[in-house]
Amino acid sequence: MTKIAVSSGDPAGIGPDICIKAFGQKKSLDYVPVVFCDADLIKERCDLLNINSDIQIYSGESIEELSSKCLWVDHHSLCEKAIPGNPSTKNAKFTIEIFESSVERTILKEFDAVVTCPINKEVINKAGIPFTGHTEELARLSNTKKVVMMLASNNLRVALLTTHIALKDVHSQINNKNIEDTISIILKSLKGDFGISDPVIKVLGLNPHAGDGGYIGTEEREIISPVIESLKKRDQKIIGPLSADTAFIEKGTDIKADAFLAMFHDQGLPVIKTSNFGEIVNVTLGLPFVRTSVDHGTAYDKSGTTSADESSLIAAAEMASVMAKK
Repeated sequence: MTKIAVSSGDPAGIGPDICIKAFGQKKSLDYVPVVFCDADLIKERCDLLNINSDIQIYSGESIEELSSKCLWVDHHSLCEKAIPGNPSTKNAKFTIEIFESSVERTILKEFDAVVTCPINKEVINKAGIPFTGHTEELARLSNTKKVVMMLASNNLRVALLTTHIALKDVHSQINNKNIEDTISIILKSLKGDFGISDPVIKVLGLNPHAGDGGYIGTEEREIISPVIESLKKRDQKIIGPLSADTAFIEKGTDIKADAFLAMFHDQGLPVIKTSNFGEIVNVTLGLPFVRTSVDHGTAYDKSGTTSADESSLIAAAEMASVMAKK
């Protein structure tokens, strides 16, 4: 059994709801989730969702002392009452506190993995707390120089060279070292976390048609291709750079990708989210611990109702548990 820290995210969003629906219905699990949240908020949402959960306050119990049929809550007090669908900058501090606590205690080995529910970066920044995203903060909290964001479903994995930066700034991150380091982290994870002994990575180009031989941009010819060729000489199965508009169409191709590497956020993620939304897990590669997350946002319009879908959270927790055992 693994013990998983679950950061419940923005208290006005669906994070608390999906935690209750995923973990609070007395299901037998092969892991024990501990939800970092305000216990009173969890009780309020249980009432709104008409779910009768056996809520227990977590106080550092060992895995042997925890029942997977209880909803364990690591209690943190809200800064003000959370109203479903109404985000508050006053609770931004709470959102950051539960996230940082879950990560720090996973680093200290109290938990085997951390799973995060959605937050709202705009609300956090409006509260005066600089916050780019979970991925970047995970690197900072763990003192990790380089991490990679990857979204994974049962049939597709898409990693990103750059994450939450403006499109105009992507070009400055297209360099030999960044590409090689990113591919190395992906290869290590595919082998160690996903059990793929000889992984294949397909790399997308930056420009339309992967530059068309330099007529629509030279990054592919001058930067991306040389890195790929260098890795091939080390017997790594790296293919590209490929035109992003057709790279994901693998029907009739001899070699299937175990993962794709996109150059920027909205180049790769629309493909996997369109075909697999609700079943995707966000995985942070390169950390000294396991972290997964849901594939969706706060969905304020569904908060406090019965319509929030917990599928992605269940998938994230299951993947975290499997990865933590390896």
